[in-house]
Amino acid sequence: MKLRTKFTLLTSALVILILLSVDFVIYLLFINIATRNEIELLRNKSEQIIEKIGPLAIMDTDQKNQILGYLPEDSMIRIFNSDLKVVQSYQEEQDIDLNQINLSSWNDSKLLDINDQKILVVRVPIQTDDNVIGVFEIVEKMDTLESNINLLVTLLLFSTGGAVLLSVIGASFLSRTLLKPISDSIVTMREIESSLIFKKIPSRGQTNDELFHMTETFNRMMDRLEENFHKQQQFVSDASHELNTTITIIEGYANMLRRWGTNDQKIQLESIEAIYEESKQMRKMTRQLLDLASSQQNHSLNIEKFDLVACCEQVSSHVKKLQSQSIVVHSEDGEIWMVADLTKIKQLLLILIDNALKYSSRSIEIHITKDSTNVVIKVKDFGIGIAEEEIQHVFERFYRVDTSRDRKTGGTGLGLPIAQSIVTEHDGTIHIESKEGVGTEVIVFLPIEQEKNLTK
Repeated sequence: MKLRTKFTLLTSALVILILLSVDFVIYLLFINIATRNEIELLRNKSEQIIEKIGPLAIMDTDQKNQILGYLPEDSMIRIFNSDLKVVQSYQEEQDIDLNQINLSSWNDSKLLDINDQKILVVRVPIQTDDNVIGVFEIVEKMDTLESNINLLVTLLLFSTGGAVLLSVIGASFLSRTLLKPISDSIVTMREIESSLIFKKIPSRGQTNDELFHMTETFNRMMDRLEENFHKQQQFVSDASHELNTTITIIEGYANMLRRWGTNDQKIQLESIEAIYEESKQMRKMTRQLLDLASSQQNHSLNIEKFDLVACCEQVSSHVKKLQSQSIVVHSEDGEIWMVADLTKIKQLLLILIDNALKYSSRSIEIHITKDSTNVVIKVKDFGIGIAEEEIQHVFERFYRVDTSRDRKTGGTGLGLPIAQSIVTEHDGTIHIESKEGVGTEVIVFLPIEQEKNLTK
């Protein structure tokens, strides 16, 4: 069953239930009010008859003609003594079954159903000097009340039926209006599914309701999916290009080695060296691709407490053995303890230091500070710098600022994306400040304590 049909049926059922409840209340209130008014009228009439004829005279059978003069149409009057035994009975309406009238009180009133007729009975005590000498009872057929009730029921049925019809039509229109964005979403999703072309749901103004927010969320999701889809395509294209370049070089040198390498030792050595270097480059890039893919799968961090200053000095010491440039670690505090994944923080530092060394012939500076919640790592070089318009692209995969030196420096364009992923895993931030010809500074903020992605 469609959501629109369910909405219409449920709304209509609710309206019908409300209308029936209101009709029932109106019916009861009408009977109650009408009966109470009739009781007051008959009671006042009874008291007037007793007052005009007199309490003692009304008990006398000689007052029959006078009492009949007060007898209303479609009614009867009975006089009881103090023991509630009938003394006189004056009956205008002969089809009222008096045996079914059962009131035990001197001063009582009741609406009865006798032989499918509504009969109203009112009793008023006959008193002399505060002594009850009898009971005056008047019984009246409520034909008018019954006809009014029938008319009321008819009106309620027609009004309820009309209201139900209008509610069904209104609920259908309302459901179509409210569910239009959902229907548009389904149509758009089917078009995306069949054509694999990203589309958006047309926005219907700033209504600021749930359906508007659903539409906006869907459109933002489409933007992100489209962006990620194009990035994925670009990633595959760039990775294929990088691997193809390396394989082409290896194939070229292997062909040289196959054709002339057996006779020319110089070509042999050159080819072997080139194949070896390209193989290392391919292995490095493959490892970085695996690291990047692993970092995006939200694996739990292996959290431990360690001294960040000692960690930086250890990583710098390892790099110094392979580089001629100096690496200086600055920290006002002798020790800065933090809770994080030590292996990934070492990998982050190695990437930032290695990246700085590639594009600078001078020394590298690492500054480590902290505040109440974060540690701050600044890796600064004094190299070629980065143009302002290129800073926003440096965290993109395979993007390299100095394309003319990428093979010479061994860069793959994957280091900074991996560094960004590590920082993101630790709920931190990373950004770059640089000026061409002056140098570059990478600034990393990491929380001192980790609150999620913990391994037990």
